[in-house]
Amino acid sequence: MVKRRLKDAGPPARLSPHSFRVTIITDLLEQGVSPEDVQRLAGHTDPRTTRLYDRRDKKITRNIVERISI
Repeated sequence: MVKRRLKDAGPPARLSPHSFRVTIITDLLEQGVSPEDVQRLAGHTDPRTTRLYDRRDKKITRNIVERISI
């Protein structure tokens, strides 16, 4: 259902239900929620699994984009 709705909406096809988990987990961590609380909310028994969803260090900022020379 999610893939069908995404196709109708037009965003990149790479999105999946896990994309939502990544967004929620990363957002909660950015807000300062403890990793242990995020882990419990996500239902992960192993903290390494929660860290796999953490994208805080993978952000592309405007500063990085402005460094591209064409």
